[in-house]
Amino acid sequence: DAEPEQIQVLIHPQSIVHSAVEYSDGAVIAQMGIPDMRLPIQYALYYPKRMSLFGSPLDLFAVKELTFEEPDLENFPGLALAYRAMRKGGSATTTFNAANECAVSLFLRERIGYLQITELIEDAMAGCGYTENPGVEQILEAEREACDYVMSRI
Repeated sequence: DAEPEQIQVLIHPQSIVHSAVEYSDGAVIAQMGIPDMRLPIQYALYYPKRMSLFGSPLDLFAVKELTFEEPDLENFPGLALAYRAMRKGGSATTTFNAANECAVSLFLRERIGYLQITELIEDAMAGCGYTENPGVEQILEAEREACDYVMSRI
């Protein structure tokens, strides 16, 4: 039940801090790990179980420092679109996510340029239907509609 204003995105060049939560007493607890997504994905797949991950452990002495920067929403238009989808709520977040996945897939297959990703997401958010309180079926339909919409634009 987090509001968009309660979510802060930071640019973290070292990619060590994957997430952090600030509690009501002001304490911040961060989830840190090696700079790839294997650990967060493994955690999501096996939660609440903790599995061993093979590879080098995080060495904070080698990292030395952690830095954070505020994102520029003009240089990160996809982030601005994500905030817009969160503020609208309902099926808008599904449309955003599905359009993003479809557009990134097209980019990775070299069918569109990098800058077209956010253009296609924005077009899908404007052109697809909207449901204020979607159930599972409406969410799946919003996902299909967004991907179909993106595909129809290339």
